[in-house]
Amino acid sequence: MNRIVRSLIPTLSLLVLLVAPGCADRDASTPLAPTAAVPSFNETSAAPDLAAIATFRQRPAVTIAWAKKWIGPEGGRLDFQGFAIDVPAGAVDKVTMFSINLPVDPKGSEHVVAEFGPHNKSFAVPVTIELPLRGTSIEGSATKTIVWWNNGWVDMGGAPTADGARLRTRTDHFSTYATTDTEVGRGGTISASGG
Repeated sequence: MNRIVRSLIPTLSLLVLLVAPGCADRDASTPLAPTAAVPSFNETSAAPDLAAIATFRQRPAVTIAWAKKWIGPEGGRLDFQGFAIDVPAGAVDKVTMFSINLPVDPKGSEHVVAEFGPHNKSFAVPVTIELPLRGTSIEGSATKTIVWWNNGWVDMGGAPTADGARLRTRTDHFSTYATTDTEVGRGGTISASGG
């Protein structure tokens, strides 16, 4: 072996010993820091108008405003604070990051609204989303519906879950979704009931 290489072996061995404990000290159950930034609520150019959106009777105590989960072609489910994404088999062709992001500001967090992700992706099979119904201002309403924000609220329809706790609908894309019992007029704008 070359004299220079032999003289470097003790130095390299010491370096390995110094670096290895730093890796070993990390608790294997602790997740790695996320590579992407924490999602921020509604990064679209026009913020949604929440005036006609349902409110919680008692504002939920949200300490973490977002949840995310990798879901693959086999499907899966993400539940967070009464909101949910149910991904059927075949909706995506590769493992995809799904997310639910809630507003944290006092005015926004009293409303039944969330931003669902991923954005700019169409699903091969429609995905079911669920939003809280029980304990909201529209729980007993006959005209409750889910709407999505497209520079105006667009009616998606919706039906209560079997237990009545949530309102659900299917979609082939994600955006900001909310619940309301106000009629949605033509062009996606919310109008007063009856018109």
